[in-house]
Amino acid sequence: MKVKFSPLVASMSGTAADAVMASWKGIQYVRKHVIPHNPDTDAQKLVRNSLTRCVTLWRSLGTVAKAWLNKYAVDYRLSGFNVFVQKNRALEQAEAALLVMPPNPYVNEPTDFAGSVVVAEKITATWTDDVVTGFTNMFLVLRHTTEDIFAGESLVILASAETHDFLLLTTAQKYWAYGAYYNPTTGDIGSVACSGELTVT
Repeated sequence: MKVKFSPLVASMSGTAADAVMASWKGIQYVRKHVIPHNPDTDAQKLVRNSLTRCVTLWRSLGTVAKAWLNKYAVDYRLSGFNVFVQKNRALEQAEAALLVMPPNPYVNEPTDFAGSVVVAEKITATWTDDVVTGFTNMFLVLRHTTEDIFAGESLVILASAETHDFLLLTTAQKYWAYGAYYNPTTGDIGSVACSGELTVT
């Protein structure tokens, strides 16, 4: 049986004792008042801290990386930001190398990708080029480990056994170098290789 409330009852909202009164789409309802439980355990602090670092890292990503992540995310009905955090939250908590980009099953990571410090304040990334149709560039990015940011990105035209120098880096700081094949026509990025942690001298 449909019940019609008086104007006084129909306009009630808020909390009284253990009850919460409100309306939804014109329908009045009452539910039990529940105090949210949000314990601040050490395990939850680790998760929250890693989420915070992922947000900071996302904000420092360049336009090329964000464009590919946003394109990749469409099929999953997500945003590029959500894909990045989803793929990297646990890795960031474990302080492992991040998946700057999700693995691309159609394009392998660069062969022999490595990084080295050859002179002061400079990191050199090296790799052996493979022929991948349409992927005529290399996408490169550095991650500054102590500040939890990406220290810029660059695109380099492929050439046999190419090298690329990252300059103007902070002495004594640690970086991860990442590289992947890039298609300038579609904006697609292949699977990403990581050099491992490098310390600038």
